[in-house]
Amino acid sequence: MRVLARQLDLMTCPPAVARFATPGQVFVTAGQLYDVFALAVFEGQPLLQVVDDLRSPAWLPSWLFDVVDPGLPSDWIGNVFREEPSFVAGPDFVARDQAAYRRMVELEAHEVDLFWKRVDASIERPEE
Repeated sequence: MRVLARQLDLMTCPPAVARFATPGQVFVTAGQLYDVFALAVFEGQPLLQVVDDLRSPAWLPSWLFDVVDPGLPSDWIGNVFREEPSFVAGPDFVARDQAAYRRMVELEAHEVDLFWKRVDASIERPEE
């Protein structure tokens, strides 16, 4: 999945989105393409995991982007939970269970290493 950052004023975003898109803490550039490495629905908001402009893994509201390629990697899994997040899709190390998702969100070393290996692999094979 690839998305294009929209030209937006974060001060005018919907209240449900605002808690996930604090002005001064969102580092994406309008008009720039971003690969999506996982997605989650948290409190009804779809969040996309991208590498932001600071070269950090970031979970950002889908409201900030337009989808330009909706294709998903063949090895992604999806998982539905009774608690938040209610849905996670991505590689096993992110979507296996809520603990895996939490480890990725909290940027635990092992998951971050797996994440960067995946990012590096996507750069080597940009056509996928």
